[in-house]
Amino acid sequence: MKIIANKSAQTLITAGIEKLNELNFTQKLYGRDGSLWKQDLESIKFIESFLGWTEIYDWSFKQIPEIKTFAQEVKNNFNHIVLMGMGGSSLAPEVLRVIFGRQKGYPELFVLDSTNPDWICRVRSQIDPLKTLFIFASKSGGTVEPSSQFAYFYDEVSKVSKTPGANFIAITDPETGLETLAKQKNFRKIFLNPADIGGRFSALSLFGLVPAALCGFDIDDILKKAARTGDNFKTDKNSAAAQLGALIGQAYAAGRDKLVLLMPSNIDIFGLWVEQLVAESTGKERKGIVPVSGELLHENFEYKNDRIFVYISCGGANDAKVRSIAGALAKTEHPIVEIDMEETNAVGAQFLLWEIATAAAGALMQINPFDQPNVQLAKTITKSLLTDLEAGKKSAQTTAEILTSKNLMGKINLPTLTQDIYNIIKNNDYVALLPYLNASKDIDDIFAVFRDKILTHTKNSVLFGYGPRYLHSTGQLHKGDGNNGIFIIMSADAQNDVKIPGQTYTFADLCNAQALADFKALEEKGRRAVKLHFKQPLLDELKKLISQF
Repeated sequence: MKIIANKSAQTLITAGIEKLNELNFTQKLYGRDGSLWKQDLESIKFIESFLGWTEIYDWSFKQIPEIKTFAQEVKNNFNHIVLMGMGGSSLAPEVLRVIFGRQKGYPELFVLDSTNPDWICRVRSQIDPLKTLFIFASKSGGTVEPSSQFAYFYDEVSKVSKTPGANFIAITDPETGLETLAKQKNFRKIFLNPADIGGRFSALSLFGLVPAALCGFDIDDILKKAARTGDNFKTDKNSAAAQLGALIGQAYAAGRDKLVLLMPSNIDIFGLWVEQLVAESTGKERKGIVPVSGELLHENFEYKNDRIFVYISCGGANDAKVRSIAGALAKTEHPIVEIDMEETNAVGAQFLLWEIATAAAGALMQINPFDQPNVQLAKTITKSLLTDLEAGKKSAQTTAEILTSKNLMGKINLPTLTQDIYNIIKNNDYVALLPYLNASKDIDDIFAVFRDKILTHTKNSVLFGYGPRYLHSTGQLHKGDGNNGIFIIMSADAQNDVKIPGQTYTFADLCNAQALADFKALEEKGRRAVKLHFKQPLLDELKKLISQF
């Protein structure tokens, strides 16, 4: 695997590689030496307990026979698979699902990483619970989103089967609450992953490989290509992974904290996974790399000098426009590199490339890439709101038409929202559009236009992420970086609501509580945040909003 860099990028890479070699990066990484990132004993011990991903492919190869045997069993008994997970437990399978598509003769996969009731109802309407295998994927087993999804779908299967556990499997760490639950409910299968791997570094472990195999994807070849690349990274101090990490880390030091991903449409879903890896790993201690994925591309656009660009090529006719824009950028002062993915089965090698590059960037930034210290805050506030709901107290703020953080009081008003938003954007800021809505092509298209309007008007980077998904990825960056983000959170009345079995509240209550909780968490961290709530019909309300920008 090679990296092709323009002059500006090469200058940064050369300086970054020199620093990484001074740190003895490659040897310490593979030696699982936590002092590469931090010097205090507590942090070193923590980091060293999360470095099992570096050569996980060796362990994963040994699991293939068991995985493939089970995949054949699933193929013979089920028409659909629903994966219930969040963050690192779900994003790698989502990437593989989109890139490879449904394989003939194998079940269709739905990745459900939302608490939005309309999203859940949409999945429910497309499956027969009796002929569906449900994957409960969670490192800890205590995450509220998949736990709520499990309660709902277990109840649905129980209505048509006397042995509902036979429709469920678990992927988790040893000795977790999920393992205990799976045994109590007689799950069809329990897959136990090594505990020394964080969720966002787990793509080449059981969390990524089991769903892939159940869908008929060639996990043998994906792993082989990853292992071949990984063996090269281990022996080459100037590997493509080290160079990419050097670029990202050194660019951050030079004031370029926006990492823009350029990809052809057949693999652009890969950006969703890179986004969570980079943002959650580097957004802390008032530092942060801001990954920009899925942005509409413009010829000869005057981008600000806070960006670097990474172009991942993968052939095909749909690559022409992206290649043209990347070629034009290479002639400017903007740092840009090209990485050739060669073929879609090389996605495993790409997972590993970015994991090592992120670890390298973290070393240069002197942060711990393996923790997520600010993720818990929104969870804690959500729990408090849900406790109030159980007591019959529902916050009026949940469905308030507009809320603004304290530091924006008097600066943002609904009648003048557009101009007010534009007035608070500073030169190095990014804007994050964060809808807790039902993901659909219509919604995607609307927000693509929304992003582009703000980009072309301000030339600032604009991020987009569905909630609560983003809470387990960019949510760490939002609260842990240098406070150069502006956050627009959006919630809405549900078209269809669903009660969560065993709870007094519904999925709409949970989803809207999560939206309000993150607004409050951002406000508590001194971030500039706005929360909007929409009535139905949602599409009409969104179009009305965006027409003002």
